[in-house]
Amino acid sequence: MTDTTARRAVIDVDRDGWTKNLQLNIATLDENGSGMGYRLAGPKYNGSSKNLLRVELDERDAAEIRAALDAAFPPAEPPTPAA
Repeated sequence: MTDTTARRAVIDVDRDGWTKNLQLNIATLDENGSGMGYRLAGPKYNGSSKNLLRVELDERDAAEIRAALDAAFPPAEPPTPAA
């Protein structure tokens, strides 16, 4: 089991250095600020981005985001076993 006590979730808005377009991503970070994320919008990251805004998510944010995603994309029902 992975220890997640030091992890935090953030949403970042960045500006791409080449195109000047905005990028939006969600990421999980460790206590050193390192981690992995998923680009939601904007050009692919190429190393030239400048962070404009970082919002750290709390449990309420996570619950609201899950509720919105579940409303738009309901979880699949597990198959019922044959009798």
